[in-house]
Amino acid sequence: MPHRIGKPGPGPGPANEAQGNERVIDFNEIRAQRLDEKRRKTERIFFKHLLSVYSVLGNSEMCPIELVDISEQGCSFQVPYDPARPWPKDLNEVPLRLYFSQDTYLEIHVKIQNSRPAIERNTSFMRYGCSIDQTTGSYNAYQQFVKFLELYAEHSHKDLGDVTVFYL
Repeated sequence: MPHRIGKPGPGPGPANEAQGNERVIDFNEIRAQRLDEKRRKTERIFFKHLLSVYSVLGNSEMCPIELVDISEQGCSFQVPYDPARPWPKDLNEVPLRLYFSQDTYLEIHVKIQNSRPAIERNTSFMRYGCSIDQTTGSYNAYQQFVKFLELYAEHSHKDLGDVTVFYL
């Protein structure tokens, strides 16, 4: 039986060549995209259920915020839009407290680079893109936390309830 080498689909011919239907799929790129999607979903689950995040405003008031995305160089967060209590416009550098328990937190300092309105689940937010101050003593711990999230997203599995746990 003869073996064919070449692109799949219709054989060579004027119609196929004229359309330029050559398509190369880069599996590494697709895998990287899927890992990035899984990392973002994992981060958001982690932020919503395991980690509380607050900003300390100029008058020592703690304001709850919702982290959207983080990386070693920056992060984005959002606050519900409230015209009665808008986010201070003159605030460019903000300390953020990442609470891992009720009484312990990791403080990082961010510089707001941009802001934009966002709507999520029928709620209006102001979303802020920030760079992380890498000169603080806590930056190394923050950097390791981000690396942990990346590795966790890559190697974690969804619990499908397929294993029964017995307690004695």
